[in-house]
Amino acid sequence: MIRPPDDTLPTAANEAAPTSASLKGERLVIRADADSRIGMGHVMRCLALAQSWIGFGGTARLACTAVPPAIAERYHDAGAEVVLHDRWPAEELVDDAAAVVADGLEIADGDLAAIAAAGLPLATIDDMGHRSAYPGAVVVNQNLHADAALYSGKTEARLCLGPTYGLLRREFRDAGTGLRAIPETVRRVLVLMGGADPKGYSALVLGAVAEAAAELAGEPEVILVVGAANPALHDLERQAALLPARVEIRHDVRDMADLLASVDLAVSAAGSTVLEMACLGVPMIVGAQNESETGPAAALARQGAAIDIGPLDRLDTAALARTVAAVARDPARRQVLAQNARERSDGRGADRVAALIAGLVRPQDFRS
Repeated sequence: MIRPPDDTLPTAANEAAPTSASLKGERLVIRADADSRIGMGHVMRCLALAQSWIGFGGTARLACTAVPPAIAERYHDAGAEVVLHDRWPAEELVDDAAAVVADGLEIADGDLAAIAAAGLPLATIDDMGHRSAYPGAVVVNQNLHADAALYSGKTEARLCLGPTYGLLRREFRDAGTGLRAIPETVRRVLVLMGGADPKGYSALVLGAVAEAAAELAGEPEVILVVGAANPALHDLERQAALLPARVEIRHDVRDMADLLASVDLAVSAAGSTVLEMACLGVPMIVGAQNESETGPAAALARQGAAIDIGPLDRLDTAALARTVAAVARDPARRQVLAQNARERSDGRGADRVAALIAGLVRPQDFRS
């Protein structure tokens, strides 16, 4: 039997999770990895959950087999522990843990079953419903396309579906208030293909956006974000120097909320970053790097919160340049995109999920 949450709403209208009760040092163990193949999305959204858990008085540990040093440093800055092993048997994950969070298909189904069998609350963060079973207490799918049908017959867990449960870091929860003013003229265009960009889409998209920017009034600046696990930084720097537009490259950005708040239009892969942009009301053009991003991209477009340019492995760069130029010249369209996006996410999803798990660990002391 599937038990969806009682308080799921179609947009971000839920109240914030409580912050008064204390976890009294209870440890949350997060099993997730990040590298140039997997990308950064799993560990970055789990960082948001670690921040909330620590904020409720608990402790957190990232149990990983791979993570870039820059990302490990962010966990340390949040007060979380990072432990790197070649493998993580279930018995090591549950040792001295109060609850376990698992994020990523690299984690075997058998390990999830063993963690759940140990009797600890297990929360699985998911995107596509591809597993045959979801043992444990909670399943979180933060995507706009999330639907209970994805998990029919696969779990008895509580389902936390949609961007109401979007795992955004504290910087977005604090920044995501109100709707920004939409300027008549676009001054800054952001290009972002995730933390790793394993298929090298940054170069293609950057070229198309620069071509469009060079023809726009005021010649807006193009900002390319190169993630911590992207090995192509130097190649992209060389490309940027030859393009007709002004291009600034930002590597391993730590102040993403501030950066997103400063741009007028974004061209992005449809990963976890789209919820960050939605929270801040950034008008966006999105494309799918892989199968797991096709659903979010299409859902954003259906709700009028983004323009979907389709799978990036079939990208028509000339068509993208035309789309960027058309949207940049149309402030009314950007206003609609921003408004619809802002209604999807309030930035408080990590607190909601942390509060739910905390209520399973300390049911008498912590009620969501």
